[in-house]
Amino acid sequence: MIESEKRTPFLKKGEAILKLSKPVKATLLGIVISTAVYVGTYIALSFFGGYYFNQSGKVRYRSMGLSVSDISTWNPKGCWYQAEFKNTKGISVSRGNDLGYLFSPLIILDRKYFHPTVILIKPKNPDETYWFPL
Repeated sequence: MIESEKRTPFLKKGEAILKLSKPVKATLLGIVISTAVYVGTYIALSFFGGYYFNQSGKVRYRSMGLSVSDISTWNPKGCWYQAEFKNTKGISVSRGNDLGYLFSPLIILDRKYFHPTVILIKPKNPDETYWFPL
């Protein structure tokens, strides 16, 4: 008996432990390639991105009720996404463009670990709307 047969009596030489059919292999390969393209495209867009003034909706002009640009958020090139915006009714909503929504999971991770949001005007009470004098 050959020594390799003693170590793996259930497998023949060249056999894989987990056999996958061709459609399953093709699907897995497609998922890996799609994920690589998705992440690679985001990295390229992020490389050319920058910080832009934005509104949180928590600071508003007293005279008009319009939101004040009180935060600076990181946006990849051509993408705009904000996970939380307090509208005039006090409800938190998300807003953005098509590319922003497409890459929103990566934008959220990017802002959490690499490009944090900069708060320019802090409300006195974070739970209430701060009415900016104007």
